[in-house]
Amino acid sequence: MEIPNNQLPIIITITGVYGVFILLYAYYFYRKINTYAEYNLAGRSMPLVPMVLTILGTSIGGAMLLGLMADGYRIGLSQIWMLVALNGMLLLFTIFFVKRLRKVGDKHELYTVGDYAVVRYGPLARYPASIANLVAISALTGMQFIALATIFKLLFGLEMTQGILLACALLTLKTYLGGFTSVVWSDAVQGTIQTLGILSLFAAVYFLSGGWSEIASRAEATGQQALFVLTSMSPYKIFIFVFTIGAAVLVRQDFWSRIWAARDLNTTVKAYWLSCILLLITGLVIISTGALAKVGLGIVSEPASMVYYHVIQEAMPFWFFVLMLVTLIATVVSCADSFFIAGASTIVSDFIHPNFKGATDRQLLLCSRGAVIIMAVISLTLAMAVPGLIQLWITGSAILVSSLLVPLLLGVLWSRPSRRAGTSAMWFGLIASLAWQLSGQSANWSPVFIGVAISTLTLFSVMLLERTQGEPALAKNEA
Repeated sequence: MEIPNNQLPIIITITGVYGVFILLYAYYFYRKINTYAEYNLAGRSMPLVPMVLTILGTSIGGAMLLGLMADGYRIGLSQIWMLVALNGMLLLFTIFFVKRLRKVGDKHELYTVGDYAVVRYGPLARYPASIANLVAISALTGMQFIALATIFKLLFGLEMTQGILLACALLTLKTYLGGFTSVVWSDAVQGTIQTLGILSLFAAVYFLSGGWSEIASRAEATGQQALFVLTSMSPYKIFIFVFTIGAAVLVRQDFWSRIWAARDLNTTVKAYWLSCILLLITGLVIISTGALAKVGLGIVSEPASMVYYHVIQEAMPFWFFVLMLVTLIATVVSCADSFFIAGASTIVSDFIHPNFKGATDRQLLLCSRGAVIIMAVISLTLAMAVPGLIQLWITGSAILVSSLLVPLLLGVLWSRPSRRAGTSAMWFGLIASLAWQLSGQSANWSPVFIGVAISTLTLFSVMLLERTQGEPALAKNEA
């Protein structure tokens, strides 16, 4: 994508102003944050609107925006089934788990998935929960560094290494200053930009295409009717997606932390319900925009992942092009800082705090900011050193699901699994999925199949063994 020389100064200025704005916004909260709870959970006081927008911002990142639009362009509306699978998982989470987890979180002042694992299954359950989450979230954060670096490369010609370093510095400073409080309130701003921008782009593409009758005629004339058929998606592909990326939503730190950040139970439940609706609408709009751009506007994009850039540069006026760039940057930053603070909170709450019981609130606040630096180093290392970071994200999600899905969620719904059964299932699922991945067999079978199977078998085997030996099936369950 080439930017004309006369337009480049305007783009540099607007991008720079936007970057300065989000840093100043974070600095504003830096001066207001005084406690560990404010930094890691926004003081458990967030109102409804920012909660809805931060959940939406976490769900739709740059990779999802560009990826879904590219899939709509290549494959068509059948890609909606992927969206339905993801939204279905979030809906299940909302119906069966959000209310229960909020009540436990209020009772025990929980911060992380690891904290809940301790309440439900004991201290040994903390580490598989935190390790699995840290692997997945670090890969996600590194992906956002790469996404932002790609934007810098396309706009300004920066080398990827320079772009990754710049993205890391910007996101680290933003998160370090404002913590979770800044993340949520900036998501309220960036989520609004993101949502309005995506809807505006769809409307522009639709009307420039001449409306549905004109689009249908062009699809028939060019033999592209298959783009508008909903039944051309492989069930196996949907199944893999559901039990990796989709199922990870159920046990990932960034989603759990938002349950406990809202000011009360009613706000939490409403926020998740509204987010389910908005996620479905936004995703449908993104996929449809990709298909309409190909058929209605005749956009040619090679590779397909560049379709967003081709649409906004080739079919839109310059002022709209600039707005869409801001929309993309807001989408990436909104998602990236959510992963960043989720990983940092996991480090401080699951590895530092349990080993420093006498730490003061101020010391924990300092450790929280230090954890952001640690998270930056881990994610930067992954972004720079691992070529297939998207594959790492998928693998990390599979490992997360393998370890936590069955024992943790079954433990939320059912009091029967004992501490020994739950903890054993988490550890065996984690070890089995890691071993399978390291053995090189993951090309044939995803580690999620092996890990979930081993975790489930371990859980019920230990429960059966305890029952056979006449031991109490349930240790004291405070959850």
